[in-house]
Amino acid sequence: MKRFTRRSITPLGALGRGLLAGAIGAGIQTLFFKATRRIAPETPKSAFTPPESKQAGEMATETVARRFVEGFAQRGPLGDEAKRRGGEIVHFGFGAAWGGLYGLARESLPSLRGLPGALGFATLVWMVGDNLILTAFRLSAPPTAYPVKTHAYAFSAHLPYAFGAELAYEALRAPSWVEAGIALWALQRKLRARRLPSPMRTAADWVIDRVAEGRRTAAETVLH
Repeated sequence: MKRFTRRSITPLGALGRGLLAGAIGAGIQTLFFKATRRIAPETPKSAFTPPESKQAGEMATETVARRFVEGFAQRGPLGDEAKRRGGEIVHFGFGAAWGGLYGLARESLPSLRGLPGALGFATLVWMVGDNLILTAFRLSAPPTAYPVKTHAYAFSAHLPYAFGAELAYEALRAPSWVEAGIALWALQRKLRARRLPSPMRTAADWVIDRVAEGRRTAAETVLH
C-alpha cells in the first residue's frame, strides 16, 4: 500500500493547506467571540452612519452576504436566517482566503513560521481587514472614529484566529493526517461490506482499496 512521503511543498499544496487552516482559525475566532460576548466593549452607535438603511442591525459579514445575493446575484431578498448563514459563510471564506495567503508566504519565507509569524499575521489581518477593507467597502467608520478599547478587542480577536491557523497549518504539513483519514474511510466501508456474501465482499474490498489508493494519489498531488 502506498504511503505518503515528505517532499517540499508546492505553491498549490501551500495554498490548499492555508485555505483549510484559515477556515479552522476562523472557527476558533468564532468561539472567542462567543466566550467573550459579555465582556466585549460596546461600539459607540454614533461612530458609524450606515450608507444603507438595511445595514442597521446587520453585522459586516451579513451586509456583504446581502449585497452579494441581492445586488450581484440579483436574488433575494434575504431573510434573517439566510442572512445569518450568509454572514457565517463570508466569515469563514474571509478567514480561509487570508489563510491561503499565509500558507504561500509561510512556505516562501521560513521566518514566518511559529509564534512570531503568527503574531505578525494577526496584526496584518487586523490592520488590513478591520481598518482598511471594512472602511473601503463602507462597512465601518474610519479607525479614528472608534475608541482604543474597541481596537484592542478587535486585535485580540485576531490572535486566536492567527495562532489557530498557524497550529492547523503546521499539523497539515505532516502527511500522516491524510493517511489516517483515508485509512479510516476504507475501514468503515470494509466493515459495512462484511454484511455482503463472501464473493461480493471480496470484490467490495478490492474496489475500496482501489478507491483509497486513488484518493491518496489525488491528495498527494494537491497537497504537495
